[in-house]
Amino acid sequence: MPRNTLTSLAILKVNVDHNRDYIDYLSPFIRHVLIQEEPQRITDDVVSHLILKNFGLEIPGRVVHIVLKRIARQGYIERNHGVYRKTKNLHDPQLESYIAAAKRHINSIVQGLQKYSQGTISPIAADDAVTAICRFLTEFDITCLRSYLRGTAIPDIQGGKETDIVLVSDYVKHIQMTAPERFESFIVLVQGHMLANALTCPDLNEAPKNYKNVTFYCDTPLLVRALGAEGVAKKKAACELITLVTCLGGRFAVFSHSIDELNNVLVGASNYVNRPEGRGAIVDESRRNKTTKSDLIMLAESVDSKLISLGIDVVATPKYIHKLQIDETAFEHILDDEVAHYNPRAKQYDINSVRSIYVLRDNEATHSLEKTRAALVTTNSAFAEAAWEYGKRYESSREVSSVITDFTLANMAWLKSPMKTPAIPKTQLLSFSYAALQPSEEWLRKYLSEIDRLEKQKTITVRDHQLLRSSPIAYRDLMHMTLGEETALTQETITDTLTRVEGEVKREEAEKLALETQDHRKTREALVEAQQSQQQVVKRIHAQCQRQANRSAWGCSAILAVLLALGLVAGVRLGTGLPFIAALPIGISSAALLIMTFLNLLLGVTVRELQRRLSKRILGWMIRRQSAAIGVDIEIFGQNDGN
Repeated sequence: MPRNTLTSLAILKVNVDHNRDYIDYLSPFIRHVLIQEEPQRITDDVVSHLILKNFGLEIPGRVVHIVLKRIARQGYIERNHGVYRKTKNLHDPQLESYIAAAKRHINSIVQGLQKYSQGTISPIAADDAVTAICRFLTEFDITCLRSYLRGTAIPDIQGGKETDIVLVSDYVKHIQMTAPERFESFIVLVQGHMLANALTCPDLNEAPKNYKNVTFYCDTPLLVRALGAEGVAKKKAACELITLVTCLGGRFAVFSHSIDELNNVLVGASNYVNRPEGRGAIVDESRRNKTTKSDLIMLAESVDSKLISLGIDVVATPKYIHKLQIDETAFEHILDDEVAHYNPRAKQYDINSVRSIYVLRDNEATHSLEKTRAALVTTNSAFAEAAWEYGKRYESSREVSSVITDFTLANMAWLKSPMKTPAIPKTQLLSFSYAALQPSEEWLRKYLSEIDRLEKQKTITVRDHQLLRSSPIAYRDLMHMTLGEETALTQETITDTLTRVEGEVKREEAEKLALETQDHRKTREALVEAQQSQQQVVKRIHAQCQRQANRSAWGCSAILAVLLALGLVAGVRLGTGLPFIAALPIGISSAALLIMTFLNLLLGVTVRELQRRLSKRILGWMIRRQSAAIGVDIEIFGQNDGN
């Protein structure tokens, strides 16, 4: 049956691609079983049983009843005394081709998971891999809403292990980075399951398509994720949820007391980033990303502005109103049973958030989330279930709990516009997978105790102990090997992990050195190339200056030659009694001739020599001018060229 369940979820994904409404997702399944099984009595319960038998989906009879009524209106069946009978042949939905395509997705995923498990303490067979995937998908359920008869359409899974969730989460991360096609196949199952959640609610199709007039108040852990303090995957899921709900008319806010808690959480985490005993999602993520203590403190100081940029308003915590006051002591007892609060102050913050929602609802009873005034959104499913259990005695939260999970809201919002927001299933899947791979407190205590013992026994060195305690690689590797099972934390698994971590560290150092060497080589090559390019430019400028200087010198020499020629003529025709105006150029020419004669007699200077010297001086002036303009000594290159 689990394999049939996965096949059916994949088929549901095909239906959403056809943009049908929620109830019509189920219609092909019902028509298929009526044609194939040909039941004598067609009732809600009979059809529900046949769907479970053939497709591995547990659909409430009330939902089946709605589909049967639609088929009856089309004239294929008619109802008499609560039992339907066929009146004409039903249209065959032709699911065989969809089933074949779905099996290809599933086989790829199952075979990959089976192979991936070989590196863990619990290698699994193909059937166990199917069961593990089904158990994983049931974590994506919708709870704490009365209109949902079940949290999921997946039947109760028999068998399996507690480690299945960790194994599949680790596998999801692996294929997301290494096998995109297989990852997309897994997304098909997640989308199908989110659609199947719609089939557990007979009234969802009539619910409003938006969240106008609804304010969703963020719990502190959700705010931590939205700010990115727990990693990119969780931040992306939180931000896309906020964007989706806002587009559907909803509003996000946070109570002022939750801001105080958020600041305390961030500052508290900052105090442990550099301390070996520091643990937690924020501390671990900070170490992975080299986030410093001051970075976290700055984040805490800028919380208000960052939340506003995310579209989350900060509102004052409602005052206590006696007639709307909840029994905090009773709720605290339920919280103690459901939620492990390691910080007593965190429990008081949770109680304050819940009682604030009751104040805002003002005893107004609603039958759907879309019509409620306020709801608290949390990442902690145990907290949501505790609030649901407590709220059963209150009229205002019997139908819709005061606290819902972020996935519940994401699933419901996505169902309203799946084609417009196709990324929601992917971001929710990755967010859950990363969260599931966080070590439990029991696992951490056992691990730290074991490495302390190995150090005292001199089995590992002090450096090894520090590496195992602070390296994110060690935790990642051990979680993969042990699947979060404390009993698997033995000397053998830890020393094996140490060997791999040391190898990984050496490999990273070698890669870093290789990159630095490569960068240094590239820098040298770029410098040489830049110098060569500069030399070519400077040489070109020097050559241009040389040509211009030569032209200028030749021009001056030509003028001087003309003057000398005129001087000779003037000497021949001296004393002819010319007017002053006519005699002036002749006098200048004669003076030039006289000067050149003396220069030649005394210094041996000729017109050609004068042209060469003039060209050199002009060239020097032009080079100094160009050097000042471009900031490069062009004369050096001229000297290097022998100029």
